[in-house]
Amino acid sequence: MATASTPQPCTDPLRLRRRLGVQGAGFALLLLSAFAAAVYWGIAGERQEDLRAEARQLAATAASQLPLISHEFSEEGNARKFRNDREVLDLGDRRAQRVRWFDSRARLLQQEGPLPMPAAAGPRQRPHWQSWSGGLSLWQPVYTRQRSAGVGPPQLAGYVQVGLSDRAAAAELERLRRGLLLGGIAAVIVALVVGRRMLRQAFQPLQQQVQALERFTADTSHELRHPLTLLRTLVASGNPQQVPLLRRIDALAAQMGQLLDDLLFLARQEQGVSEGAVPLGGWCRFDLLELLDDLLTAYGPEAAQRGLRLQLEAPVGLQEMPLRGQPEQLQRLFTNLLLNAIRFSPPGGLVRLRPQLLAGHWRVELIDQGPGIAACNSERVFERFWREAPAQSGHSGLGLPIARAIARRHGGDVVVAAAEPGWCVLAVELPAVFTTF
Repeated sequence: MATASTPQPCTDPLRLRRRLGVQGAGFALLLLSAFAAAVYWGIAGERQEDLRAEARQLAATAASQLPLISHEFSEEGNARKFRNDREVLDLGDRRAQRVRWFDSRARLLQQEGPLPMPAAAGPRQRPHWQSWSGGLSLWQPVYTRQRSAGVGPPQLAGYVQVGLSDRAAAAELERLRRGLLLGGIAAVIVALVVGRRMLRQAFQPLQQQVQALERFTADTSHELRHPLTLLRTLVASGNPQQVPLLRRIDALAAQMGQLLDDLLFLARQEQGVSEGAVPLGGWCRFDLLELLDDLLTAYGPEAAQRGLRLQLEAPVGLQEMPLRGQPEQLQRLFTNLLLNAIRFSPPGGLVRLRPQLLAGHWRVELIDQGPGIAACNSERVFERFWREAPAQSGHSGLGLPIARAIARRHGGDVVVAAAEPGWCVLAVELPAVFTTF
């Protein structure tokens, strides 16, 4: 039964601080990008509107000169004799403008300005805007009224076409883009530096407390080992008449010693140090399938005493499960899960181990017929000392937390895949290593 692994919460203050810093920088970058885009498009729209207003004004000025140009053109009688020896309009920047005058049949009468401008797309009875790479043009029809009539519909006198270069606006927008980009980069860097410093100051007390708690747990577990060992030695050499009491004391001392060992192991795992101080580079490759088979063989008699059966359900054709890690720790992981299933399964039940390969990960499901786990407790069972019922005894509540710590140490996880009354599935996922032994 495939289920999604639960996201692993970040409990390391240093990693949490880094994660918050990256998230804060990303949020600041998102806000700055939105602000820069709004500023840029706002200014670009204003520059475009300014260019259109200038084109309208130039078109109105050119339209006022159309009757004069038409009159001169009609007097010449031939367009080839009509010379452009004087300026009709006083164009401020001739390189950035161009004006064309047309008669009512869209024949070119006169033009001024050297700005390259595409030809008009035929006569249009309404104003028409045209953009091209390097400028903007406006085609404007010109209407007049007969002075003698004074009334009546206006008559089409001709057309004017004006063009303006947008290079100045484009250069300004380019400078704006560079400024926004450099300003955004500088703002993100400043936000990262300031945010990192603030997070460091804010997390420093928390990090000190966590480190102090981890040291306390490790030191306490280590220091209590000696008196427990001494107590068990005294029990072994005690009065034979007090054997029942001494055996009880010895059992309690052994249980307390195991509890301290578990606490010390968890503390070392949280500090990133594996038991036995074996570095990551010293891990070995081994066959997980063989380890599981050995575990079932070792705990088969104990399960049989409780009326249980242990079964390994490997897929057909699966002969080995290559894995890289520490066999002792992984043996402890599956031992904790197996003993937990044996402890809570009713007599006559069946405990199954089902290994399989899923998306480059080995997935081992441990299926028992115990009381199950409530959905609301699917994560709480991995908390230290947690028990579903306070009256439960015989175990410390550290087995599943240790199993999850070992799995995560190996790049995997342990989750409750399914749990119902009379049925529970714990899934262990570990990265597979496809090598030849």
